[in-house]
Amino acid sequence: VFQCDSALANVTFGTVQLGIWTGTFSQLISNVGSVALLAIGSQLVIKEELSIGQLLAFNSMQGNLLAFVAAVIGLVDEYFRSQTAVGRLLEVIDAKAEESSARKPYANILEDFDIACQNISFYHAGRVTLLDNFSLTIPGGRVVALIGRSGCGKSTLAKLMAGLYQPQSGGIRMGPYNLDDISLDCLREQVVYVPQDAHFWSRSIIENFQLGHPNVTFEQIVKACQIADADDFIGQLPNKYQTILGEFGANLSGGQRQRLAIARAIVNDPPILILDESTASLDPVSEGEVLDNLLHHRRGKTTIMISHRPATINRADWIALINKGQLVLEGERKALLNIPGEHLNFLFYPS
Repeated sequence: VFQCDSALANVTFGTVQLGIWTGTFSQLISNVGSVALLAIGSQLVIKEELSIGQLLAFNSMQGNLLAFVAAVIGLVDEYFRSQTAVGRLLEVIDAKAEESSARKPYANILEDFDIACQNISFYHAGRVTLLDNFSLTIPGGRVVALIGRSGCGKSTLAKLMAGLYQPQSGGIRMGPYNLDDISLDCLREQVVYVPQDAHFWSRSIIENFQLGHPNVTFEQIVKACQIADADDFIGQLPNKYQTILGEFGANLSGGQRQRLAIARAIVNDPPILILDESTASLDPVSEGEVLDNLLHHRRGKTTIMISHRPATINRADWIALINKGQLVLEGERKALLNIPGEHLNFLFYPS
């Protein structure tokens, strides 16, 4: 949602710029035309080649002509604005509808369920394959780090596990359940994905929590914010938890938005939590405090982290290295420390 809204904001900014330029240009033409007509006309009046009445008549006609030109320029501006709006509308109309899962059963995903990805292939239309016949089993109840270079498929895998994408082939099982057999509402309620740039609505902090969890209590919200180290800065806001967040959380810093996003994700204590660069905007000290609190709170539950920071990766006890949509190696962090390979760059050197 955030990415789509950002794209819309950029397009809208472009059309506003175009409107400013066309408005300025039409006004400039109008002013220059008026000055030129009066300058030339006054010389002709002085030479008695033109009467004052004729000059005023020409000036009136010139005003009507320039008003017509300005209207045409304004019409061009409106045309481009309408094209933008129609384009956005067609994107929504042409978007593939999400398959209804209303008839699929609800299943309780336990915190110690293994996550088995079996021969997954995924690609976006017109783009290279992001995951190619990919298989991986993530042990349940552990802190897991997915590492690899940018674009290797880590985030894609995370979104597949959270039910945000559907693979072209292969499947994912959580414990005894195949994700295709359970409802999406059930999956997204129990497998929570936190992106680097989380979206917030122009509502109060409490309402932003309640939009996803209608039955959540204020006590649960405060506890989640304390765990994510968000309660302190919320207490300094003018209206505390009733503070209205700007569009996209614009009145918060990047680090504050990320802490609030983590708090919102854990308010219902999901069995599986996926953090995709979700602390990247925090300084190392704040990030360490948030992760220490979070992982202590989630002991025994599956927490999957995607990061390029060694300090974050080394908090995991199980690591998987992905490269170009393929699994390179996996295993206990302590065991991998004794194996030479690219993974050591992620464990010891910031990338």
